[in-house]
Amino acid sequence: MQNETLSNRTMAGYASAEAGITAVETMAQIYLLDFYVSVVGLKPSLFGIAMLIAILWDAISDPIMGYISDKTGFSNGRRRPYILAGGFLLGLGAYFLFSPPELASQFSKFLYLVATYFLVNTFMTVIAVPHISLGGEISFTGGERNRIFGWRLFFANLGLLSGLLLPAIWSSRENSSFASRSLSSVTIAVILIFVSLLSYVSTKGKDKPNIREKTKESSATENFLDFFRSVRSILKNRYFLPLLMAFIIATAARTLNSSIGLLYYKERLLLEDSQVVVRILLPFALFLTISIPFWIYLARKFGKKWPAFWGSLLLGVMTVFLYPILPQGSYEAPLFASFFGGIFAGSILLFDSLVADVVDYDELLTGQKREGAYFGFWKMATKVVRAIGFAFLGFLLEEIGYKTGAGAQEPELGWRLALLFGPIVGTFFILGAIVFSRMGLTPEVHSRIQTLLLKKRNIRETRRSGVSAG
Repeated sequence: MQNETLSNRTMAGYASAEAGITAVETMAQIYLLDFYVSVVGLKPSLFGIAMLIAILWDAISDPIMGYISDKTGFSNGRRRPYILAGGFLLGLGAYFLFSPPELASQFSKFLYLVATYFLVNTFMTVIAVPHISLGGEISFTGGERNRIFGWRLFFANLGLLSGLLLPAIWSSRENSSFASRSLSSVTIAVILIFVSLLSYVSTKGKDKPNIREKTKESSATENFLDFFRSVRSILKNRYFLPLLMAFIIATAARTLNSSIGLLYYKERLLLEDSQVVVRILLPFALFLTISIPFWIYLARKFGKKWPAFWGSLLLGVMTVFLYPILPQGSYEAPLFASFFGGIFAGSILLFDSLVADVVDYDELLTGQKREGAYFGFWKMATKVVRAIGFAFLGFLLEEIGYKTGAGAQEPELGWRLALLFGPIVGTFFILGAIVFSRMGLTPEVHSRIQTLLLKKRNIRETRRSGVSAG
């Protein structure tokens, strides 16, 4: 399976589920805080605590889900069944998240958010971890992996556009913010269910359990111990840890950036929400999308490491210096920032592709294919950061003067948001790039790893054939 050349049709079909997954994530990241604070009327500090509880559980469940999908032995694959079931459940959860009943007390609003976001995050894990793990194992060559994760980023951007635009479209049709968010969640749920089915069908025959995993029966205790041995092995991987730490730092920046983006444009630049989506955030997603072939080309020519480094570093430098000085009332200057921000942000596809390369090194050492465990940790780390970031942000907004339910905020709030959105976010991106530069998995090192891995696989297959013949 690893040596097959995949068609663009297969890659696109596999990656299509990312559109639905990202649409739900985007709607939650961009609109959830504003929806529950401004429309539902929940205090920002309680919103932050609710996010912390729900997302921390989600983070813990990611490596568990990765381990489960590594060990699954269904006849139709070890990843694909979860993609199909997870798509339906996540769509259902997204609808209830943005359609709360009328609740009177702060406690009831808090409790409803915790419960629904807990379920949304659980269902997100069920689909997202097996899906990204499948992308790491359906190809063996570095160039093809870049294309696979390039397709994932392409569909992620379609999901980003859906998560951004659908609420804006429904807002223009509905007078009620509550109704527009609810209808948006229904539309996204339908999209998610469709693309999950498409991904399931497109990857038929590409998702096969390991033979050794099919023939071995383990007790619950043995599986429990095996899980922790897997965790220990991952934490000892010398190539994975600097990559993971860099991504954690960058995720902190992205969480802060996406969560306060609308508030920054509204309170600092004095722009309208609907116009911000159409004239700034939409172009950003488009610029990010058209940058994908550019980053794949750079990775093919120079390897993945240094293009990814420069993309993150330049994004950080631009963010530090540009966003605090953008003029109020102008859409042209933020559009300029969106162009370069979108281009630099496209380098993120190389980070995901590098995780698949790191798994090759793990397989060389252990003889096990554990994409699920690695990508589970990858997802877990980002969600822990998001949980802490959301909790911290809720208290931080109150601290810098944001008033819940106020028709107008204090003028000083805009400048404080500019400092968060610019220098603080940008510094995180720069720090992440510096940490990432310590990652030693160069193209030459990875080529040697794959050569040795192929030899080891051939020896294993020869022994297995001999046992079968005997």
